[in-house]
Amino acid sequence: MNPIIWLYIALGIIVLGLIVAVVGVVMLLSGIKEPMKEMKGSADNLKDRMDKLMLETTHLQHTTNELKEDIQQKSEKVAVLVDGAKGTINSFVDMNSVVRSITSGISKKVEDDPANRFQVNQYSNNAAGLMRYLDKKKSQDQAYNPESTVRKEQIKTY
Repeated sequence: MNPIIWLYIALGIIVLGLIVAVVGVVMLLSGIKEPMKEMKGSADNLKDRMDKLMLETTHLQHTTNELKEDIQQKSEKVAVLVDGAKGTINSFVDMNSVVRSITSGISKKVEDDPANRFQVNQYSNNAAGLMRYLDKKKSQDQAYNPESTVRKEQIKTY
């Protein structure tokens, strides 16, 4: 055989291979077309979901910042209240110590001066007598109260 025939046969095989390769590529591209559409649809769907997620994340972040500011303001108000309470406690402690010092000073003066001691005893006895008198009067009023009886009778007559 002639080498030119072999050359034509080789050229024919190469052309036939190229035709098979082109047909294969065309079939491959036409077969990939549907999955590519589905992938594009999925990507668009994913993009929409991401946009919604970003919007919700922004909203949540804004709400979180508002809550944080609100908590901070309330914490400051509670701190002021606690400081005020501490100040009140300190005032009571100071007042208690002043009352104790005044009481101890009066007690020393009474113990040192017999005239004061006599006067304090006299005032104490008078106060005790007054309390007994008031208790006695109260118990007598409770036992018989003519005003309440008269008023009830007057109400009945009208």
